[in-house]
Amino acid sequence: MLIVVEGAPGLSGLLPSVSVMPQPPSNRADLQIQNTMAMGDGSATVCDVGPASQGGGGIPGINPPNFDPVSATITNTLNDFACRFESFAQGSACTQTDATGDSRPISPLASVQFCNIIAVTELLHPGENLLSAKLRDTGGNLGPTAQIVIRVATPTPNP
Repeated sequence: MLIVVEGAPGLSGLLPSVSVMPQPPSNRADLQIQNTMAMGDGSATVCDVGPASQGGGGIPGINPPNFDPVSATITNTLNDFACRFESFAQGSACTQTDATGDSRPISPLASVQFCNIIAVTELLHPGENLLSAKLRDTGGNLGPTAQIVIRVATPTPNP
């Protein structure tokens, strides 16, 4: 599964920033994303992105969604999810939207795209997963929260 977050200039008119690693002064990435359910094993270790055999783990859930700017736990969870993404600025993308095969954003208005191919260590659990995301612009302003529900079916056991 591929998760794609796209952004365009907001009310400030400034371009979205593209870092997936913590930035001062908030110590958060420019992409701030969370899930209400833990992903994978829900490990609280930040950026444990390797295979499980080498200590790789999942991402804790935040339920209800919360972007509290002073919570170290929320900051760590946002950074743990964000560091798994790759950012694409204007002129590049991880998606193809037409027959030409050229990479381009899904929205023609998007100036940045963040993409994450979900690894085995960060699989979504059965049920409703509410993903909430915000982007920060080059002036440090946070945009509005965007949300999507991903419903994962409970596997039916074989008799």
